[in-house]
Amino acid sequence: MNKDEELSAIFNRVTERHQLIKEMELKKYRFMSENTFLEVHCIDFIEKYPDSNVTKLADALRVTRGAISKTTKKLLEDGAIDKYQKTGNKKEIYFKLTDIGRRIYGEHEKMHQARVVQDQIFFQNLNEIEKDHLIKSLSKIYHEIAVELKNLGLENYI
Repeated sequence: MNKDEELSAIFNRVTERHQLIKEMELKKYRFMSENTFLEVHCIDFIEKYPDSNVTKLADALRVTRGAISKTTKKLLEDGAIDKYQKTGNKKEIYFKLTDIGRRIYGEHEKMHQARVVQDQIFFQNLNEIEKDHLIKSLSKIYHEIAVELKNLGLENYI
């Protein structure tokens, strides 16, 4: 096996196994079985950026406004968000979290923090120089993946 084949094999094994671990972890969180990925990330964005609207959400999450409209309609029906308008601007509709939305946001944050702790286990045997090299190498790989995604018309996944 040459170096490129060896790199491809280990890269695929690492990414596939890491994804498997992430999928198993998601089962621990009720909000992930009750909400879609897009719903959770809409909630996250609305919490972090006041006066979120369909356009801001679509741009930030790199999906169509139609997808956001459908998602926010479901979140409104589920009671996770409320809509409002600003005084003097009856055209724009903005979103804010309800108590249900804040609970989902909190669980999502806990999940991310748990993932950071879990991932630290994978890097504990690396020294700082090795971590720096890994960061640089993975950043270069990610750049090439982003180029390929763009070539495939999948900019939303970059």
